[in-house]
Amino acid sequence: MNTRRYKPFVALVGWLTAVTLTSAQTPTPNQQAVDTLVKDVATAVFANIKQPKAQEIYAQLLTCGDGCDPQQLIRSVGSWDQVGTKLEELGELKNIAQFVKLPPTEANTAIKKQLAAFYARYKNDQNYGKPLNPAVQAQMLAKIDELLPPAEAAEPPATVAQQGASTQPDADTVAEDGNDVDGTALRISQLERQVENEQKNQVWMILLSVLAGALLGAGAVYLLAYRKAAAEVKRLLDENSKLSRSVDTQRITAKPVNSPRQPEPNYKQKADAYDAILAELGNEPLAAIQQLKQQSAPTASVQRSGEPVIESVPEPVMPPVPIPTPPLPVQMQTQASAPNGVFYFPPPDPNGVFDMVHQSPTLSPESAYRFVVNTSKPDVASFRFEAEPGRLARFLTYRNYMIEPACDSENSYSSVHTRIVMRRDGEAVLENGNWRVKTKALIRYE
Repeated sequence: MNTRRYKPFVALVGWLTAVTLTSAQTPTPNQQAVDTLVKDVATAVFANIKQPKAQEIYAQLLTCGDGCDPQQLIRSVGSWDQVGTKLEELGELKNIAQFVKLPPTEANTAIKKQLAAFYARYKNDQNYGKPLNPAVQAQMLAKIDELLPPAEAAEPPATVAQQGASTQPDADTVAEDGNDVDGTALRISQLERQVENEQKNQVWMILLSVLAGALLGAGAVYLLAYRKAAAEVKRLLDENSKLSRSVDTQRITAKPVNSPRQPEPNYKQKADAYDAILAELGNEPLAAIQQLKQQSAPTASVQRSGEPVIESVPEPVMPPVPIPTPPLPVQMQTQASAPNGVFYFPPPDPNGVFDMVHQSPTLSPESAYRFVVNTSKPDVASFRFEAEPGRLARFLTYRNYMIEPACDSENSYSSVHTRIVMRRDGEAVLENGNWRVKTKALIRYE
């Protein structure tokens, strides 16, 4: 890791820490004199501002002692931070190490020059020019002379306002002698404050950037998850719709498999033949039949050697007379032709109705239910689920359409189930030529 790039920053932070620790120590007489000047200037400025917050600050300045910090007091009340910033410029001297070590006479001179520069900079502002008139400045300087005795002079010192009128001091240069505080030291103090403020701003910007990045990241993750879930739901819905359409199409276009149609007997021809025979025999059909039999019978039996001759007397035989019966329905004939009344059906429609067109006497690939007709009640049959093993997976996949219309289950279906076990047969009734589920069969998925 390259540490050279961080050495200037570390040195600057160490220097700022040293300056902060130095300022946190007990103030020297020179620093106390600067604090007194700053407090007097703040009192004079807020005395002429007729505003509630300003008057509150003014009242607290009057009651606080010489050691109070006017800038901290202004920040606590609020609304007048711009005045606190200007007062901070006036109190820059106490943070300069060179000023702290000056003797009282030279420190007195530096404070007066600082006040002159401050007045020259803001005298055109009505909040500072009028309150800091020559008389008020004379009172402030007299208090500074009590704290820091000045050097003896042949002539009485002129007020700071008079000095400002005759000679305007340079804002960047506070002292002209080598022992006084010059503008370079003031500039260093200002740079220190700027660096500190920039560091604070950078910390806040980093925190805000991290927070904004976290929010944007969380929003992006949520958006991606939502889009993925929506796509999955849409895919499932489309698949379900396709399966539903496929099942409906198969039901509409399905044709009977392995279900030969039984030829329908012609009852009308049989009835016509019977009527023709009756018309030929006349009103007494039994007598005519007996006469025909006597004419066709042999007159004598064949004699065998060694056996007695036995004459046979023909007995009249009554021929069976067919009794006409009404034609039975096609469904009943189909049941009678099926062995033991057993036949098979594909799955019913959603209403539980089995279509007779799809009835099969044997188990076919499309068969799913085995019917056994009740011998005592031909219009009632028991049924159970029975399908080819190779077709069971398809029935389980589309169980909503092929199993549930005719069966109830003891348990819920899951993907691990591979077979169906019968628990109780169902019951169906013959209505309008079709078998309808009356009682569902009971199954179990295993």
